[in-house]
Amino acid sequence: MTELAFDYTLRVSQRARFIRLYVSPHKGLEIVVPRGFNCKHLPDVLQRKSAWISRALERVRPQREELLSLPQWSIPERMSFRAIDMEWEVRSQWTSAKRLAINFHRPGQIEIQGPVENEALVRSLLGRFLVVQAENYLPPLLDTMSRNTGLRYSRVAIRRQRSRWGSCSAYGSISLNAALLFLPYHLTRYVLVHELCHTVHLDHSARFWSLVGRHCPEYRCAERELREARHYVPRWASVDLPIAPLS
Repeated sequence: MTELAFDYTLRVSQRARFIRLYVSPHKGLEIVVPRGFNCKHLPDVLQRKSAWISRALERVRPQREELLSLPQWSIPERMSFRAIDMEWEVRSQWTSAKRLAINFHRPGQIEIQGPVENEALVRSLLGRFLVVQAENYLPPLLDTMSRNTGLRYSRVAIRRQRSRWGSCSAYGSISLNAALLFLPYHLTRYVLVHELCHTVHLDHSARFWSLVGRHCPEYRCAERELREARHYVPRWASVDLPIAPLS
């Protein structure tokens, strides 16, 4: 059997039990295999999944082309957290230190010091800053939505999720993407309401959408907007931006 002409990256995971295929704007096709996997089986996997791979690659093609055309990396000058109407001015200063440090000189301003030319380090530092801010602001917002709707959840976690704006477990535990801070308030609010409704109905049945519509009558418009919401998230903050809006 001839191997199909798909470019891909291969990643070995000690936690993986089965082979997994991911397609994202940043990485294209990524194949995750468990430790000890015999790579001679990859052509067969690509053949079986060729239709899905082709569709997924076509879906992210515009985003990949946009990312490839972006200018060279530079530290962002500002961070706009639209969901909470907050903006940060970002300054940077090179020092000979081996590690980066982030300092708060006044409200709304941060300064990054250290080897600021290292893109990976700066993105990691800003990512941690994003998560901390999301942990400060998103749980109280979720709690407010919970009180307003009467929908209860068991706990909330903030993560930099790869493929979802939010999710809810069967136990009422809600996970929120830290990047929700970048979205306009009405979209972030909708994500929170959507996940709270999953504490009652885990599926996307008619009963679920009826409950969503009760608390968010404009949900159809919000769903459409979320499909394009990736453009609100700056390049440095993207782990891999959500393609599927919600689960």
